[in-house]
Amino acid sequence: MASPESVSAIFPMQQLFDLVIFDEASQCFAERGIPSLYRGRQVLIAGDTKQLRPFELYQARWDEGSEDIELEIDSLLELTSRYFDTSFLNGHYRSQSLELIDFSNHNFYRGKLQLMPDRKVLEQKKPAISYILVDGIWENQTNQREAEKVVDVVLEVMRQHPEKEIGVVSFNQPQQELVQDLLDSSAAKAGLALPQSILIKNIENVQGDERDVIIFSIGYAADKAGKMNMHFGSLNIAGGE
Repeated sequence: MASPESVSAIFPMQQLFDLVIFDEASQCFAERGIPSLYRGRQVLIAGDTKQLRPFELYQARWDEGSEDIELEIDSLLELTSRYFDTSFLNGHYRSQSLELIDFSNHNFYRGKLQLMPDRKVLEQKKPAISYILVDGIWENQTNQREAEKVVDVVLEVMRQHPEKEIGVVSFNQPQQELVQDLLDSSAAKAGLALPQSILIKNIENVQGDERDVIIFSIGYAADKAGKMNMHFGSLNIAGGE
């Protein structure tokens, strides 16, 4: 198991493996994955075109104007889907409640997903999604009040449901770091040990992870002057929907 960058650094450019498998290939830049293809006799590429494309804000890429449409493709998944046979997996097993995947199923997957919810969860008839309105302020790419509320919710879930694994997803890296710092300090003050399973990531690198409870820290709000800036990170870029 290795990243494409590690494969290029460690292994010679020859066919060493019977099978090379890419996971989350929608997140892999095409030019970084191609060298790994040469090291396998067969290749299997798994990914979801409805997930975020590779994010290049903090990564340097070589760019040169070209009329070749293939050079305009970002992800390895998108490139190879033009040449390899494609099979679609329609079974969705992660969401114990139908509510969690229903919007995506209808708006992104054309209602083709076969859902396998948990019967015990359905019988409870409790909403799977809850919304908490926080009167926060957007400042320095963070929302302090919202981060504090997220920490309160995390600690509450830890106390009431210690068996559940928790994930926190922010819409940018500064908010992620703020939540992490506040959670560490609050847990220390409360004498609580954070479980190793707790997940705190930003939206660009969370895909593929799974937890019992997911808390979204959207963060975006009006600034101190009451102005709402219409910049929402990945949601503003092509494919961000």
